[in-house]
Amino acid sequence: VDRLVEGGVPVVTYTTDIPASARCAYVGIDNHGAGVTAAYLMREWLGSAPSDILITLSRAVFRGEGEREVGFRAAMRGTGRTIVEVSESDGLDSTNERLVLQALERHPEVGAVYSVGGGNTATIAAFERLGRVCRVFVAHDLDVDNKQLLRDGRISVVLHNDLRADARLAMRLILQQQGALPVEPARPVPIQVITPYNLPP
Repeated sequence: VDRLVEGGVPVVTYTTDIPASARCAYVGIDNHGAGVTAAYLMREWLGSAPSDILITLSRAVFRGEGEREVGFRAAMRGTGRTIVEVSESDGLDSTNERLVLQALERHPEVGAVYSVGGGNTATIAAFERLGRVCRVFVAHDLDVDNKQLLRDGRISVVLHNDLRADARLAMRLILQQQGALPVEPARPVPIQVITPYNLPP
């Protein structure tokens, strides 16, 4: 990134930031805030029901996923709920299902999921294979799989950001950097809380 910027190429990071670099801006949601939002929804929906929580990440090295996890764990502190982590699946269904099955077998009290990194179809399949109920399932990104899972009532909610709006903002920031537009500060993209009842067309 620094070499590109030194060569006159403006760089905008997207989804996962590289703040120590010479990039001109980051475009994407406030990942820490997304994790806190997920924890808020989880606490509200679980209420007093006893349940530990599974958190799934695709890779521990992704900064954005790490920030979501930190926000979630911080907001869940003091609830008395155990958080069980599954990572290094790369968000792939085949790997994720195996890892989730292992975690569920080791932790029979897990009855809720915060999916930071994808593989949600596989996570649900693992619960179903063991005949386990997932009371609350908070996911990220309104992709094809998550839209269908939400319509079918198999996940509770999706935390989403508008990719087209992100792309417009990224282009604006690059044009600003080149002096083609007046400078405006970049702000984190708002988190959309999508339920089966406000699914965009």
